[in-house]
Amino acid sequence: MSRPKKRAVANRDTPKASAASVRPSRWFAFLRRASISLSAGALAYAFSFLRELPARANQWDFSHYYVSALAMRQGIDPYITDLTPLATSLGLEINEINHATYPPTFVLCFEPLTFLSPLHAYWLWIGMNILFLAAALYLLFDRFPKDTDLRLALIGLAILYVPVSDNFYYAQTQILILLLLTLFMRWMESGHDALAGSVLAVAGLLKLFPLILVGYLLVRRQRRALFFAGMTLLIGSVLTLGFVGLDRSLHFLGVLPFLTSPYWLGRPVNVALGAIISRLFWYSVGYFDPGVEFIRSAAALLAQLALLALTVRATLASSKLPSDRDEPVIALWVVTAILLSPTAWLHYLVLLFIPYAVLLRQRLHEQASARATLLGLTSYLVAALLLIVYTAVNILGEPSVRAWPALAKWTVENAWSGCVLLVYAATYSLVVATTIPPVRTAAGRAPRRPDARPVLAG
Repeated sequence: MSRPKKRAVANRDTPKASAASVRPSRWFAFLRRASISLSAGALAYAFSFLRELPARANQWDFSHYYVSALAMRQGIDPYITDLTPLATSLGLEINEINHATYPPTFVLCFEPLTFLSPLHAYWLWIGMNILFLAAALYLLFDRFPKDTDLRLALIGLAILYVPVSDNFYYAQTQILILLLLTLFMRWMESGHDALAGSVLAVAGLLKLFPLILVGYLLVRRQRRALFFAGMTLLIGSVLTLGFVGLDRSLHFLGVLPFLTSPYWLGRPVNVALGAIISRLFWYSVGYFDPGVEFIRSAAALLAQLALLALTVRATLASSKLPSDRDEPVIALWVVTAILLSPTAWLHYLVLLFIPYAVLLRQRLHEQASARATLLGLTSYLVAALLLIVYTAVNILGEPSVRAWPALAKWTVENAWSGCVLLVYAATYSLVVATTIPPVRTAAGRAPRRPDARPVLAG
């Protein structure tokens, strides 16, 4: 039997074996009881931010995608051409981002929408994102118990997560990347390495930063997935070069310094690790001090390398655990990809649905440590608190916010960075420390065993 088939068989057996170990916990019982309230709150919240979308139809980021793709279709190089006149003629606002900043493959794939008017293309894009989100949540919740109340509660919690509304507010692309990475995780778990490698390459062609998950394939020595990822990247790159042209494709590299300039790194909502480290320096000594810029850059690079080394270490340590532990490992690499991205905005955090779902499922099967559970829960509670803060800001208005103490404003502005770091810590803990699922007797009780304690790997 080949290696992929062996893994597929092992993973088919895993849910059956672990299903016997599922038992209600306080948190899941609470979610079931709160399902109606969470669903009602999610519907009200969704209605409130969907009402804002008509006014966003000519705003970025959608306006930026549309103008970039239309310019590309018309033979214009959107990476070196000022797109403001074209945007103005269409009634679209692109403000200071007057050049294309997305990879050529994404701009090329967006071109078909430019055959529609900007308004019709906008609503089609919003509808597509709703479908992408529904498909991703369906796949993530597929291995949860078939409990309607529990699933309603989880869907409510997902909708109430601020990065979801942020994706729709800016008509962003991260929900599509969430779906692609969810498919990657599912196909790796089921032994469909060719499909997994291909879908990861597609995500990388569209947004680049998902290619960090190639590190997972390298450390795990998934040669088949690596081969198909490489072939898909090669084919996708050749097709892009054929349709876009070499010069325009290479000009994309010229926008990368703009995306990693202090103007963007200094924004508190940028949750990339390099931006977090940079802001710590700038908060301490001020911007553009020549004496510390080299140290800042070196510190950011060292922090990124250290994070990557931790992820690799956890991946190697997890090889001592059963094969069904790969979902937590992939989830860890997803969080790593967010943190190692040159820039990562609030809407990137919809990708945290992957580690959240894995953590919940492992907790349900009593395989997640208390530490991992607490860290993950704290991350979501911080996000929930921020939702309350944002709601208060909308009610009270901006002048009241400017009157807040400086420390309070700084804490709120940088809290999302803390959320991502908490999820990384939770997923890291989930990977390197697991608990032995209790073996149930015929009476349905787990016997007390002296060895039923956390097993540390690594």
